[in-house]
Amino acid sequence: MKLRRIVAGADGTPQSETALAWAADEAVRRQAELVIVHAWGVPAEHHAPYARYTWHRDLSFQRSCASAALDRAVAAVRDTHPGLSVRPELVRGRPEVVLAGSAEGAELLVLGSAANQAGDGHLGPVVLSCLRRPPCPVVVVPPVPAVVSRLPEVTLVGSA
Repeated sequence: MKLRRIVAGADGTPQSETALAWAADEAVRRQAELVIVHAWGVPAEHHAPYARYTWHRDLSFQRSCASAALDRAVAAVRDTHPGLSVRPELVRGRPEVVLAGSAEGAELLVLGSAANQAGDGHLGPVVLSCLRRPPCPVVVVPPVPAVVSRLPEVTLVGSA
């Protein structure tokens, strides 16, 4: 029997954490293994001009930071979903390539999106790339809406 597998990208952003929580809930529901993937060490010449710049060129340092980020993501899922089968994957390469490769044959690829927070509604390049050539069904989890600054008024009807 083939093990069911859901793949989720983890990059340490709040959007990634929201998507990871959704993926963990779905893995429990489907009785599937959750594979948490973190891509690292993309050479600077491959970054888009608007992407965050990795200032440190020491690959062992970059790998150590990436490993720590992946460990935090795995620990968060294991804390909230004890008993869920979780497999971390730390892979050097471009996120869109790494995610597509890891998700080949999976039930789902789960990604976070900051499109609503950016205000322009546009999806990021990694999400768009994974949607253009999906290795499996792709779920894009929107960010959690901002916390409501004031609770709604509640009216109690009837008496006790």
